[in-house]
Amino acid sequence: MKQTKVRKLFRNLAAADAIAEDVTPDDRRVTARHEARQHVALRFRKSHLICDLTDLSESGARISVLDGVVPDVDETVSLTLFDGTVVVGRVSWLKDKHIGVEFVTPVTNVDERLDFENLGRAYYQKAVRLQKSARRL
Repeated sequence: MKQTKVRKLFRNLAAADAIAEDVTPDDRRVTARHEARQHVALRFRKSHLICDLTDLSESGARISVLDGVVPDVDETVSLTLFDGTVVVGRVSWLKDKHIGVEFVTPVTNVDERLDFENLGRAYYQKAVRLQKSARRL
């Protein structure tokens, strides 16, 4: 069946709306988000995972997990950021492979915690420390 221009337009608009809804989870954060591309150690119950930090703000974070066990909504979790800072928070939402965490206490100096350009060899040392922190009981 041949599509008319109007039908194509409506189909494209509907697809764009669906994509926007999937990408934007329940955005309740009032502080500025900072895009992040780094790993964090996530601890909850008896699980210890290395996950990807998608974005970070003073009040929370969005984390991407690959597969496996994930915390429940309202469950308390502990995050170890790449710079070694440990932050306690509560899972506020789950969607697909992303988790929203609301911090108990605000994280200060978010920009500095995400900047690792000047580390050189120390970058790899921090990566190893982060991996070891996920293994500790």
